[in-house]
Amino acid sequence: MSRGAFWLIAALMLAAGAAVRINNAAIFPPLQAYDGFSHFSYIWFMAEHWRVPLSTAGWEFFQPPLYYALMAGIWDALAPADPVLRLRIGTLAIATLGLSLAVVSYLIVRRYFPGNRLIHLLATGLMLFLPVHLYTAGFLGNENLTAILCAWSLLALLAVLRRPTVPRAAALGLVLGLAMLTKFTGLVAVVGAFGTIGLRAVVRRDWRGDARMAAIAGLVMLVVCGWYYARNVQLYGTPFKMSRELFMLQRYEHVQTKGQRGILEYVLFDPLILRRPEWPRGVPLWGDRVPGVPYSALRESVLTGVYANAWFDGYGGWVLPTVTQDEAVRRSGQLLLTLGLVPSLLMLVGIWRAVVRLWRDGWDDTLVAMLLTFGVMIAILVQGTRAVPIHAAVKATYLMPVSVIFSFWLALGAEWLGTHHRRWLKPVMTACAILALASSIVFLQGRVIARWWLETWYESSLWQNVYGVVYYAGGDTTRAREFFERAAEQDHHLGYENLSVLALEGDRPLEALHYLRNAARLQPTQSLGTPPDRALFNKLTQAEYRNTMAVIYHRLGWYEAAMAAAQDAVASDRTLPEAAYDLAVLKLTRALTRAGSKDATWRAAFIMQSRALLFSAIVNDPGFQEAHALAGAVEALTGNCEVAVPTIQKALSPHPDEYRLYPVVTGVGDLTASAVRRRCHITDLPTALRPDLQLERCLAERRDHAA
Repeated sequence: MSRGAFWLIAALMLAAGAAVRINNAAIFPPLQAYDGFSHFSYIWFMAEHWRVPLSTAGWEFFQPPLYYALMAGIWDALAPADPVLRLRIGTLAIATLGLSLAVVSYLIVRRYFPGNRLIHLLATGLMLFLPVHLYTAGFLGNENLTAILCAWSLLALLAVLRRPTVPRAAALGLVLGLAMLTKFTGLVAVVGAFGTIGLRAVVRRDWRGDARMAAIAGLVMLVVCGWYYARNVQLYGTPFKMSRELFMLQRYEHVQTKGQRGILEYVLFDPLILRRPEWPRGVPLWGDRVPGVPYSALRESVLTGVYANAWFDGYGGWVLPTVTQDEAVRRSGQLLLTLGLVPSLLMLVGIWRAVVRLWRDGWDDTLVAMLLTFGVMIAILVQGTRAVPIHAAVKATYLMPVSVIFSFWLALGAEWLGTHHRRWLKPVMTACAILALASSIVFLQGRVIARWWLETWYESSLWQNVYGVVYYAGGDTTRAREFFERAAEQDHHLGYENLSVLALEGDRPLEALHYLRNAARLQPTQSLGTPPDRALFNKLTQAEYRNTMAVIYHRLGWYEAAMAAAQDAVASDRTLPEAAYDLAVLKLTRALTRAGSKDATWRAAFIMQSRALLFSAIVNDPGFQEAHALAGAVEALTGNCEVAVPTIQKALSPHPDEYRLYPVVTGVGDLTASAVRRRCHITDLPTALRPDLQLERCLAERRDHAA
């Protein structure tokens, strides 16, 4: 192949890959990505506060912050624009950067196989047209950025191994640090880089030079990302704090089907996936197993699941309809998964050839780096799927940090084929070209296959409410109200709840009460989970509703109703800090209105109960500064200004290093609990309870006493 022909074909391939990605970023509803709303909640939190949230505060809040900071920067910079458009522009920016995977693949393969332009096109084509890269182009989430940074870190590693210099080592550390600030799986690049440098030092006995490069790269990496992992160690005792032990995630996992994750699930491959392109075949992701379909390690193998989601929408119903809903989708899946066997087998050959070359020829920087990094990725995949054995956790996106390594294995396999079985090279290249074309057509979303599919997402009340939340976050309360009203028209409890929030913010408490009562009536019938989980979730949600009702009743001046609602909320959920706070406010208000009563014992009891309630609120959420301030005001009321002054002063001062355990503004990112500002509390305090006024009084008394 001539140089001119190569660059012409490469340019056409790049343009086609870019066109599909741009289309998908513009067409696909970004919130419908894997955990898309949870990722959005993190972006919203970052845009509101510009600080890293607590790992246990929300669904995806355990993720490192780089991706979310970038998306929040785009969100804020485009503030006048439509909120959904802002998200699309952010996903488009990441998708466009994803084209650099093809560039990295080309640079690595060209150096290892100089002059073999056919193999160069094959390797870059995999990065441009691999289905999982195409259909995730419009997704919210940090997987694509992680893949990009890990790819560039691999290129930086090979540059350091080829010619160790301080700038190259520093560049390696920088990219590794950015990868670790994007997703925990950036660890594969870190272990691969330092493991390769360390092994080379042992093999070549160049301790001084390699140790110097490792030290420079490590120092730069720690400067970039060390603060985040040090924070995790300080807060949680581990650098990799997850959130899966929280009830908000467990209630979802408890109703999802699971595998057994024995060794057979990692080595078997189900060939019937080629006929019925849906994984796990015959087993739903949610709910009970189908009667008559027993567990099968072959049918539910992790290897099959990863394969099905790499070359197709194996889950079905995510970016394409299920194979039972659309015949064209079923045929497309059969074609893609069957043709995908060709490059997949070449990759296996490539891995084998890498091992053989190392065994036969000795040390090779590129092969060691590739094998070591790839091995770490497989180990993390196995550990992750064993720790979370639900079928929905088997995603090809988890392997995206080693995307470029797959292209290298493909190049190795194709080189072997061209050397030993050259007559097969042309049919293989033809099959790969057909596969790339089919992948582009099938996953050119909204254009060819199942064009009706994406429109159906908006019809459900769940998504109407979710998009209302997005518009609320973007400051467009008019559009938000329209979405909430559409959700409420379908009797979705969250639609009513969010309409209640808008009414309360608009100082229409009676309207807010009407909507919230409807939400409370409908909510128990619409919760998700096993019976025990639903019972607990309903109890906790109803406690939050009763607390909000107490706030509304207080706004209306209905004291007895407010007291009863707050008491119910505290009784239902003693860990809800706002409920304890609101009940304390109401009790203190009652005590103050009886200030002239002869029943001083009764008044003292109410103040003591309020102290206990405020203590409970502070223990359950130490970052709840209003509770700290009110506790100081109570001390001032009882004449204990020595305690009141420092308590109130500390509460009213800025707290840049403290967090609310519950992200009140954004919520936790739970799709079926997507309410805005759910945990509200009473803010209109009687004059005698205002901490700032009590602080002034105590300070005035102190000055008078000093004088």
